Amino acid sequence: MKLLSVFLIFILFSNFALSAETSLSATPRPEKINDEGDYLYKAEKPTEAIYYKVDNLPPIKGAFYLRFGTIGPYDITGSSGTTFQQMYSDDSSFVVVFEYERYLGNLLGKWTLKLGTGITTEEGNGRFANDASTVPREKFNFLILPNTALLNYKLKFSDTQILTPYVEGGAGYFTFVEYRTDGDESNFGGAPVLAGSAGLLISMNLLDKNAAGIMYEDYGVNHLWFDLQFRRYQGLDNQKDFSSNMITGGFGFAF
Repeated sequence: MKLLSVFLIFILFSNFALSAETSLSATPRPEKINDEGDYLYKAEKPTEAIYYKVDNLPPIKGAFYLRFGTIGPYDITGSSGTTFQQMYSDDSSFVVVFEYERYLGNLLGKWTLKLGTGITTEEGNGRFANDASTVPREKFNFLILPNTALLNYKLKFSDTQILTPYVEGGAGYFTFVEYRTDGDESNFGGAPVLAGSAGLLISMNLLDKNAAGIMYEDYGVNHLWFDLQFRRYQGLDNQKDFSSNMITGGFGFAF
C-alpha cells in the first residue's frame, strides 16, 4: 500500500513539473526592464514568405519585350533625288521597340515566334527642287514604324538559366508617314525589309536567386530579363531603302 501511494505521488509530481516547465518555456524572456518597469522583449526577425520558388514556377509560354536604342540612318531617295541624310540627318535616330514572343517548341534549344513593332521619328527642313542653297521655312517630320515577324532561337535548356544568347531572322515591313508643319499634303508609304538579330538575355536571378519567385508572386511575371540586342535591316526597295543597323537594350517579361 505504501509503495502504491509513493508511486501515485511520483506521477502527480512529474505531471506538475512538466506542466510548469511547459508554461515557463512558452513565456518569452524579457531582454531588460526600462525605467517605468515595463518588460522589453526582443523582436523576432520578419521573414518573407515566397510561395513560388524558382524551381516550381510554371513553364514559360511567351514574353513581352520593351527596348530602347538607336536606328538608322536610311538610304531613302526622294523622287527629286534628295536623300534622307540631306533632308533629315546622317546620324542614328532614337527608337522604342515593342515585341511579343510565343513559344513554339524545343530542338537543341528553344524556338519562338516574335512579332514586333516600334516607333522612331526625325525632323528636318525641306528642299527647293530648283534651288538647293535656299532652306524653306516649313519643317518636315518623318515617323517610322519598323514592323517585323521573326523566328527566334535561344541557346536555352532551362527556365532558370542566367545567360541566354539568341539569334533570330525574318522579314518585316516599315510603314512611314511624312508630314509638314505648314499643313500641306502628308505622304504615307512603306517598304519591305529582311531582318537578322543577335542578342543576350540576362536573368534578374543573377542579382537575387529568388527574383523570379517574388516577381511571379507579386505581379504574375514568370521571369524578368535584361535584353541586349544588335539587329541588321536590309531594305528590299531601291528608292525606299530602309537598310540600317539597330542597337537596343531593355527588358523582357516572361509569362
